[in-house]
Amino acid sequence: MKNMNLSYAQKFKAMNREALATLVLAVIIAVFFWGAIFALKDSGEFLFSMPAWFVVSCIGGYALSVIGVIIVVRLFMADFPLDDREDPEDER
Repeated sequence: MKNMNLSYAQKFKAMNREALATLVLAVIIAVFFWGAIFALKDSGEFLFSMPAWFVVSCIGGYALSVIGVIIVVRLFMADFPLDDREDPEDER
């Protein structure tokens, strides 16, 4: 989201939406991490001389985190001042 003039109540709604999006992303990453471990723990496969469960869960989880954060920032985060003044020009 771009810089916008929001009321005090709208700012809290935006912050709650940002927090919820961050929480959802954290849950998705945790489920991916543990799912990869449980799915690949007995496979016996190796990637880059490391167990497949490690590569997929850790390196794949990192890649998922980076992509997820980029998506969350672009779609859900808003740039606005956190003070309670309605107009930033009131500071004078």
